[in-house]
Formats: sequence, structure tokens, C-alpha cells
Amino acid sequence: MKASVQYTDFEGTVAADISDGLGGAYGDDIKSIGKFFNLDEERFKLVGLSIYGTEDFSISLICVDKKRSTEGKEHIIQMSCEVENKKEILDMLFKRLHIVLYDRFDDKYVKMDYVEEVRYIDFHKKDDEKDEEEE
Repeated sequence: MKASVQYTDFEGTVAADISDGLGGAYGDDIKSIGKFFNLDEERFKLVGLSIYGTEDFSISLICVDKKRSTEGKEHIIQMSCEVENKKEILDMLFKRLHIVLYDRFDDKYVKMDYVEEVRYIDFHKKDDEKDEEEE
């Protein structure tokens, strides 16, 4: 499964570290997220996670349905999960979350890494500093 939205203006990658609370309780792998959601592991094998949206986002578990799979073909489902406290769920799941996006038609910079990390403030003055210079 590849992430997509209506227009897909940007594409990129994501990396995440599991939270200490979740990883410590259940282990540092994708199974721990299934345990957090009380996924029926007898029937489902968690293979991925989908987070869609911004303020009112949804979380889905990407699973192999063992009951509906056959020897020749795994039956993959996306199971939406109700989340009571959306403001805290990302902190509960992840210690760190890194999203990197590029223009969807970029074929050059997506393959490169930056040479130096700098601070925005070192190159852009605040509005009040600009006003002082103009006086």
C-alpha cells in the first residue's frame, strides 16, 4: 500500500520510533501496535499502519486476515480503529515521527541528502527587526 490523498501534491517517506510506554509493554515491533489496539492475533496478523488526515485523522490497521486467506493468496484488509483521544494517540504510539515530503514530480532531490543543517532565523529577520532597520 502506498500513501495517497486526493491530489497527492507531495510524496515522500516516513520513519518512526515506537514510544517507550508501548515498546516497553509489548515489544519494539509492529505487533505492539496490534496489542495496544487489542487486535485478535489468532485471526489477524498486523503488517502495517495507516494514519490519514490532520486534526480529525483516522488510524487503520493493515492486516492479513488469516481466516479469509488461502494458501495461494493472503487476504489483506484495512481495519479502521476508533480512537477516543486523538490529541494523545500519536504520543502514545510514537516517541519520534519524521515525515519528509517533496514535490510529486521531483526525481532529483528525493534521492539526495542535505549537506548542512541551518536555522531559519539565521537567514530571515523578524518583522519587528525589519521595522527597526527601516527607521
